[in-house]
Amino acid sequence: MNPDSLPAGKHAGLVVALPGLGRVTLIQALVINPDTALYQTDHAGVLVKVFDLDCGRADELSYGPFTNYQAELATFEEIRAVESLRPHVPGWFGGDIDYDRKFAFIAMEFLPGHNLRSWAEEIASVGYEPARLDELCRAVIQTFSLMERFHRHGMLIIDFKPDNVIRLPDGSVRFVDLGAFFTPRHRRDLRSFAYAATPDHAEVVIDVSNLQAQVPPTVASDVFSAGVGLFEMATGRSRLAIAPDTADQMLAEPAMYRFRDSQIADVWKAFPHLKPTLPLVATQLRERRLLFAEFWHLLKAYVAAQVPDWETLSEAERGNILLTTGATFIQEQLPSPLSWLAGVIARATVLRRLRVPGMEALIPLLGNPASEPARADLENHNRFLAHLRGLDLPTDFARRLNTWDVRPDPASGHWAIAAPAACWHFQDTANFLHLTRSHADGEGHSYWRAVDELEADTSPAGRRHLGQLKNDHQAWLI
Repeated sequence: MNPDSLPAGKHAGLVVALPGLGRVTLIQALVINPDTALYQTDHAGVLVKVFDLDCGRADELSYGPFTNYQAELATFEEIRAVESLRPHVPGWFGGDIDYDRKFAFIAMEFLPGHNLRSWAEEIASVGYEPARLDELCRAVIQTFSLMERFHRHGMLIIDFKPDNVIRLPDGSVRFVDLGAFFTPRHRRDLRSFAYAATPDHAEVVIDVSNLQAQVPPTVASDVFSAGVGLFEMATGRSRLAIAPDTADQMLAEPAMYRFRDSQIADVWKAFPHLKPTLPLVATQLRERRLLFAEFWHLLKAYVAAQVPDWETLSEAERGNILLTTGATFIQEQLPSPLSWLAGVIARATVLRRLRVPGMEALIPLLGNPASEPARADLENHNRFLAHLRGLDLPTDFARRLNTWDVRPDPASGHWAIAAPAACWHFQDTANFLHLTRSHADGEGHSYWRAVDELEADTSPAGRRHLGQLKNDHQAWLI
C-alpha cells in the first residue's frame, strides 16, 4: 500500500524510548488495521508496530490487542533464542506498554524489498518472463523451506500469507507479523494460545474444533495456508470463483452444505468477530466466491451426487476423483504460465486425509529440476562435490537441484552449483567448508573452489567459507 494514500495515523508523533537508540518518533502509518498499525519512524532502519489498547474506559485496556501484543512479544523472544531461526525474522529493537497513553509497541528492523504477493503481481504485470518466474519459484521454495525449518523446532506459522514474507534485495526472505505463531510454549499450555488465524488462509472450523477439544494444531494447518498462498500469488485472490449455474445448482441442494453451515454458526458463537469474514457456505455460493476451507467439503458432496456408484468406490478411487476434479477447477482460474500450479495447490489444500504430509513433501512439487546432462556433469566434474565426498559429507542434494540452482561456468565449460542452494543443505557445517575465489564472468557472477582452511581466502570476518555466501545469488561453486 502506498503510504501517501494513508492518513498519518492515530499515533503519529508519539515518541518511544528504545535501548541503544534513545527517543524514536513515529512519523507515518504504513499499514493500518483495526487494532494495530505499522509506523515509519525518524530512524530509517526502524519500524514500530503499535497495538491500540484504548477501549474507551479510563481504567481498562482493550483485551484483544493486549493479548496479541503479549503473544507477539513472546514469539519474538522464542524465535530469537534459536540461532538458526533468528536470521529469518526482523531484527529486534525493543517493546513496551504505555499504560497512561494506552498503547503497546514492538520496534523491529525495517526490511527493504517486496512482499511475495506484491512481487508476484509485479511479475505478472510484465508477462511472466521465464527468468523472473524462476526467481519467484526460488523465493517460494525458500519460503516453504523456512516453514519446514520452523516446524523442526516445534513452531507453526498458523496464519501464513504471502503479504507476510519479505524478499530482500539479496534474494533472501524473512517472515514478518509473528502474532499467530504456535510455539512450544503453547504446546506445554494449550490454553495460553490465542488463535488469530484469518478464514481466507486457514481451516478455521477444524482449528477451532480441535482447540476446544484441547487438540493442538499440526503441520497440516501450515501446508493448507501455503497452498492458499500459492493461489493468491497466482491470481491476486484468496477465494475461488464459482460459475453462477454451478453455484445455483449447489444452492438447490442444501444437504450439501447444511452441516457445514451449522459448524460455521458454532464458530460464530465462540468467536463473534469472525462472522463478517467467515460467511456461511450458502452465502459464499450466493456471492460466487468460496473459501478454500469450504471448497473441498462442498466439492466432495457435489462429486458424490454426480458420480454413479460413488458409494461402491474404494477410498483411494474417491480420493483420486476428488483431487483430479479439484485440480481442474483450480487450474481454470490460474493464468496460463502458472497452470501447472493447480495440482500443487490441490495437494496442499485438499481434505487432510489426502493432503501432502508436510512442507518437505510439498516443496519438490514446485521444482523445475536441472537437466539430466547438467546433473551428470556435476556428478562427474564438480570439484565442490568431490571435496564433500572427501569429507564423507552427503552429495545427494545435487540430484535435487533446480534450473536456477545450476549455471555453466564459461571458464571450464562445466556446470556450477549456486552457493545459497548448497549452503541450505549444509546449515550446520557451512562455516567449516572453506573457499577461495577462482574467477568471475562478464555478468558479475563469481566462481569459488572448495579448499582446506589454510588455503581459503581471507576477509574481515576471517577465512572465507560457504556460510558467508548463503545469500549471494551470484556466487557459484565449481
